[in-house]
Amino acid sequence: MTAQQETSTMEIPVTSSSVQTAPFPPSQPLPSSEITIEPCTEKDASTIAEMLYTCFDDEWWSTKEPPEQRPATHSLRVHLLAKRLTPTFSQPGLYWMKAVHTPTGRTMGVAGWASPSLPVHNIFRRSAATFYGWQAKMGWTDAEMDEMWAPVNEEKWSIQFARDDETRAEVTGGPHWYLAPLMTLPEWQGRGVGKRLLSWAIEQADKTMPPTPVYLESRPSARQVYIKRGFVPQGEYNMLRIGLGGLEGKQDEKKVDVSSVGDVAKGAEGDLAS
Repeated sequence: MTAQQETSTMEIPVTSSSVQTAPFPPSQPLPSSEITIEPCTEKDASTIAEMLYTCFDDEWWSTKEPPEQRPATHSLRVHLLAKRLTPTFSQPGLYWMKAVHTPTGRTMGVAGWASPSLPVHNIFRRSAATFYGWQAKMGWTDAEMDEMWAPVNEEKWSIQFARDDETRAEVTGGPHWYLAPLMTLPEWQGRGVGKRLLSWAIEQADKTMPPTPVYLESRPSARQVYIKRGFVPQGEYNMLRIGLGGLEGKQDEKKVDVSSVGDVAKGAEGDLAS
């Protein structure tokens, strides 16, 4: 999922109806001592659900959760998404990391990282509940599953993510780190939060020899942010990194026609990076 405009950093726009604070200018980076990167827990599920609705505008959500399918209240909508996310926090190979403002304890941003050990099966798909055994683990009945997924357009959500999984497997060709989503709340944009969340997995990937590939989807307008970190475009929306400069001379080897990924990429980073 991915941010909407590009200056010297990527920023998520604040809509006219939003009560969010406008992004900070990029000239005010936080000291590294004021950003703590730490694992999320199940207690963060509601916060992450709320952030997803905040960082991805309603235009993006209107196809994924059409207004006519949404619950009567926003709080119930957040609750249902948080409930779907809850088992992901204990899923081996999946890492939810949050950037915390050290002086205040406030969560500024969140990244979801699928490690090389996690199968290529997006955690946001409805089928993930059976694929990873979450329905049985959580004791969800079929009626509960239907209730949790009632707001979602299956074609624009699970089926689209399934197509993108196929593309991801083709582009990466093997074990890799996968970023989705990366979110920075609007009031913390431009302060180095997204960079720290992105760096967390890059550091893990670069510790191996050879470096482990890192894959993400980004809008074309945001790709310069990632190119600076060593990512190489592998199509219109796909980006792959194998160490800093690890794909030099190989930019054309795995390019794929991935027009379908665009729908996900528009919101999939929240572009997500700042």
